[in-house]
Amino acid sequence: MPVNGVALPGKRVPMDIPRTLVITGHFPPEPGGVQTFTWELVRRLPADRLLVVAPAWPGAAAFDARLDFPVVRRHAYLLFRGLHRLARRHGAEVGWITAASPFAMYAPLVKAAGVPRLIGSTHGQELGWFRCAPTRAALRAVAPAFDALTFLSMGTRGEIAAALGDRTRLVQLAGAVDAVRFRPGLDGRSVRRRHGLGQGPVVLSVSRLVRRKGHDLLLDAWPDVVRRHPDARLLIVGDGPARTHLADRAARTAPGTVTLPGTVSPADLPRYYAAADVFVLPCHDTRRGLQVEGLGLSVLEASAAGLPVVVGRSGGSPESLIDGHTGVLVNAARTNSLASALHDLLADPARARFMGENGRRWVCEKWSWDRAAARLAALLRGDPVPPEESSPDGGRDRQDARPRNAAVRGVEPAWDSRSS
Repeated sequence: MPVNGVALPGKRVPMDIPRTLVITGHFPPEPGGVQTFTWELVRRLPADRLLVVAPAWPGAAAFDARLDFPVVRRHAYLLFRGLHRLARRHGAEVGWITAASPFAMYAPLVKAAGVPRLIGSTHGQELGWFRCAPTRAALRAVAPAFDALTFLSMGTRGEIAAALGDRTRLVQLAGAVDAVRFRPGLDGRSVRRRHGLGQGPVVLSVSRLVRRKGHDLLLDAWPDVVRRHPDARLLIVGDGPARTHLADRAARTAPGTVTLPGTVSPADLPRYYAAADVFVLPCHDTRRGLQVEGLGLSVLEASAAGLPVVVGRSGGSPESLIDGHTGVLVNAARTNSLASALHDLLADPARARFMGENGRRWVCEKWSWDRAAARLAALLRGDPVPPEESSPDGGRDRQDARPRNAAVRGVEPAWDSRSS
């Protein structure tokens, strides 16, 4: 049974791993993209080999009580308190720090606690760290403590490799999508009725509402879209520090055409994609390139649901689509380009449908959480992990087959970030 709408682990991919200490600042029930990444991988690993250390969060006690592996909660991100005792009690043979920024700084402490192997993962925020001299120096100093450091996309690998040199091994470990849960053919009419969206075209965006996601730029572009498509509606799902500002701005610039419902339940989220005709994530670099997009899991969810996608260029975001085939890659800071991309898809339903169908096929073939979990398990064991080289289909390797014993994709239901 779900806890507070959060569904718990189902079948796991058959695999073996050493006794693993997972140290994460991003874990459910807290929402977010890194939280989704961490959860979808952890819940596929053998439960009897895991101990998770995560931050305290409202509702965490009820969530943790239903898990089949232990979670130790720490307040105020003091994740490393009592680490030696925990590592000894669990018999930890390997550690996984799920987000290097900022927790890579504690890598030497993990090794000092008697954990012989350590894996770390990077996302988008780490690129900002690598671009700033003090934090770049700090990451370079601790990199040798990691046996391997993972990156999301080939687009982010270059900067990480340039900053770290040969100080540690770099391996790709990308996010994925549940292509059973997010699929075409679901009924989105209840969502349209709930928010009064009418029968016209709906443009959807799903993300945390922070500046680098680009919704302020989307609202700048939106009046031009409405001018050419008067019955179009914009639905921005998610929450965050920018929500109040965006709601006020939408009321001024495009009254009556923009809805911000906040977070939605995991059960409802697939129906929001079903209610839409086009998906947009207008991400862009902010703070002089210190904050960038890691990949864009909601883009993959949209493609799985059969939607054409419009994506802003930032960090690893170009690898979340095949430009011109599953969607359109734009410079979101050029709002005329953003408006034109949306207009072109709304004006040509056949092209939009073609891109959505392509996206669905691509996601089903290439973006599997089971496959990602098998790669993580190999890293934890210290086994060789086949390279995933960049390719014209968005950076996914056509030669790397799905794990032979992988569970059927979507045999969950999964916890969802609601704002990945």
